[in-house]
Amino acid sequence: MKAEERHELQQNDLVGSAAGLYMFIRKYGVYVLLGVAIIVLVVELIQLHKANQLRKVQEAAMALQQAQTPRQIQNTVLNNYKVPAVSAQAYIRIGDFYLNLIALGNPAAGVEKVKATKAQSIAAAEKAFKTVITEFPKETLSRARARLGLALTYEDAGQWSKAAAIYKTFTSPHADSIEKSFAPLVQYRLDHLKQWAQPVLVGPAQTQPAATQPSATAPVAKPVAPAPAK
Repeated sequence: MKAEERHELQQNDLVGSAAGLYMFIRKYGVYVLLGVAIIVLVVELIQLHKANQLRKVQEAAMALQQAQTPRQIQNTVLNNYKVPAVSAQAYIRIGDFYLNLIALGNPAAGVEKVKATKAQSIAAAEKAFKTVITEFPKETLSRARARLGLALTYEDAGQWSKAAAIYKTFTSPHADSIEKSFAPLVQYRLDHLKQWAQPVLVGPAQTQPAATQPSATAPVAKPVAPAPAK
């Protein structure tokens, strides 16, 4: 008898729970559905945002690949896209462009409509590399490349101590893994900085010819007396 009463109580509980759930759905079902719809919409918007971001990154990278001069990089990439990773690479491209301009001379072969003195190129390269270092600290690889570019710029400017100070940070115990990956290249430049800092002398050394002295054994010409007047 007790078993039958227990079974009946369980059935009553189930009926009560089902009735309560039915009343809850009837009263709040619209809000539940609305909440589910909002969650689905948010997820879709997040996915769409990620897709748009990926598309912008791809477009910016393609534009950077096609740009050749600093003006083109500024107009087609930096002015149109706000993608930190690509923007950092764009400034590095600008810095490298001016370093190449120094190395190739002015005007550089194959570079049209770009004229800059060595001092102007050094200033432009320094500005570009410093922009990466200060404005894109989270782009660790680009930041390391920018610091190396800045050191090369100081080499071209003859500021050897500044270049050495940057190189030494790459070989210090506190350098991160990306900086340590550049250690062989950096150590090579550190080892040769003093040699490169010496002025280069072109051509053989010039010597002054010794003054011609009369030989002790050479005959000495006698003075000729003037002819007597007639």
